[in-house]
Amino acid sequence: MIRNKLRAFFILFSVLYWILAAFYFITIIYAAFGVSGPKELHYGRLLAYGVVVGFSIGLLFGLFPINRLFHFNKRRSFLSVLLIGTGCYVLFFMAIIFLASLYGNTIEFALRYVFSAEGLTVLFHLSVCSLFYHFILQINKKFGPGVLLEYTFGKYFTPKVEERAFMFLDLKSSTRIAESLEHVAYSRMVQDCYAELTDPLIRYRGQVYQYVGDEVVVSWKISRFFTASSCLDFFYAFREKMESKKEYFLAQYGFFPEFKAGLHSGKVTVAEVGEIKTEIAYHGDVLNTASRIQSLCNSLQKDLLVSETFLQLVSGEERHTAIFVTEVALRGKEAITRVFTVCKSD
Repeated sequence: MIRNKLRAFFILFSVLYWILAAFYFITIIYAAFGVSGPKELHYGRLLAYGVVVGFSIGLLFGLFPINRLFHFNKRRSFLSVLLIGTGCYVLFFMAIIFLASLYGNTIEFALRYVFSAEGLTVLFHLSVCSLFYHFILQINKKFGPGVLLEYTFGKYFTPKVEERAFMFLDLKSSTRIAESLEHVAYSRMVQDCYAELTDPLIRYRGQVYQYVGDEVVVSWKISRFFTASSCLDFFYAFREKMESKKEYFLAQYGFFPEFKAGLHSGKVTVAEVGEIKTEIAYHGDVLNTASRIQSLCNSLQKDLLVSETFLQLVSGEERHTAIFVTEVALRGKEAITRVFTVCKSD
């Protein structure tokens, strides 16, 4: 369901973007530069025509994104994704212009029009729109879903208090594995591990807050759409994804990486920090507690530990079984913290 919502948002963004791109194109080409066209039409009717064309293109690109059509889900550099995506879209627009020019004309006329000054002007502006479209998509990917919008509107320019859940997900026996592998191989292995986070993050709506070495911090905003079981399901979904790639990791690195996690929830302060490099940062004891709970996994021999505070959010949900593990006085905290492990119910 969450994946469908994200896809719907992507389609909506694509449609709105290409409608705006059509408005830009009509304004520049027909109003400003006076390139030949149906000038007998009123400008408002041209804009209405632009809505239809923009909607059609946006819906097409939203339903069939370029990465799905050409299967380049493989990790690529920022620049190569921009160039490949823009190049494919320019070829698509070139084909559309050619077919539109061919209607009622000869192939020679259609080819001549595509490479004429007017045809190249049209392609140039469509190339700019395509490049900016892919730039926005890649920036959104780098920040994480929804974060770009928060940056754009300055949501956290002044600090705000939110209630969030945090999971500290860390590689087990990382020191031993790092000593056995050379630096480059170890880093490549970490890349491969975190590539498997993609589907669970999308499915259970987690946001990556930070990558710290071989540890990743995942966050969920607690709102009326939040279900605590999603955090637990995320961990088990990631573990299942890793299990499905076990043979690959053993063949490639000689190790099967396993992960441990600590979960805690509570109120944090969220603020946009930095000048030369800005980011949205979370401040509060919740993160320290989640990190310390995760650090208990080795000594308690558990893969997943959660605080009692977080567990209260799961009450009434029958898909998970909570088992009390211990009471600990976490360093720097006066109150005793009750720690549980949670298993998936059969």
